[in-house]
Amino acid sequence: MNDEGHISLPALQSDLSQQPQVQIHGGRSAARRAMAAGREGLNIVNRYRILIVDDDAMAREILKRILEHAGYEVMTAGSGPEALRKLHEGIPHLVVVDLMMPEMDGFELCRRIKSHLDVPIVILSAVAAIESKVEGLQMYAEDYIVKPFEKEELVARVQRVLRRYGESAGVEQPEVVIDQDLQINFVQHWARVKGQQVTLTPTESKLLFLLVRNAGRVVTNETLLAKAWAGDEEAYEEGLRVHISRLRSKIEANPSKPVYIQTKRGVGYRFSAKVNYPAGQEPMALAG
Repeated sequence: MNDEGHISLPALQSDLSQQPQVQIHGGRSAARRAMAAGREGLNIVNRYRILIVDDDAMAREILKRILEHAGYEVMTAGSGPEALRKLHEGIPHLVVVDLMMPEMDGFELCRRIKSHLDVPIVILSAVAAIESKVEGLQMYAEDYIVKPFEKEELVARVQRVLRRYGESAGVEQPEVVIDQDLQINFVQHWARVKGQQVTLTPTESKLLFLLVRNAGRVVTNETLLAKAWAGDEEAYEEGLRVHISRLRSKIEANPSKPVYIQTKRGVGYRFSAKVNYPAGQEPMALAG
């Protein structure tokens, strides 16, 4: 512990001769409270799942305890490839990503996640350069937090992002059963239609993810265009209509009379079927 009462954690870098400190503010008592949170059995009802990706094991553990203390279910990964494998086990409602990681840096991980799924990302990094912040916020992330940070700040920013996503935050299972005729795997990009598996393109999978996640509500054309296309691609309503048409041809029994994806003319599209989530894993709004 340093003179200011902060707990310092050495952050692993590719250059081991330079080890900048990642500081969790609040001193030993705050660290003890965070580390003990999982053992206290806190009675907080909150089913949001968060994935933390950081190559520093101690930082991962402290972040995990802080967020568990706030009532979240937390998964962790020590690298980009491990994080991508975790997505096959379950899609989190939010991902916290460190930038400076070996094998695959944080920006590349964010790019791969966003190319397939509309999952909110918070970047947490010791990199304070304005260029990194601008790139992160413009291309990938809903927020960018510079280390060192206050634990209350982290929790508040995570809550703010999840509130912004609201009830539509996350479809936790990578494979979702719509009904006996339609099952969808958002990570592996396929749909099973009346027992026959059809391949979805990344854009089709992302559009379907957005619609299913908001089942019963109209998702506007503007929202679909903003979220389903990568930041460096041009997106137009005509292109959206083409992709929706192709998607219908793959999952609808009669694409000219769609049952699943319905058009709200001049506004957007609605996924009309009820989504059958596993017990206890329905999307829910953040309490409070």
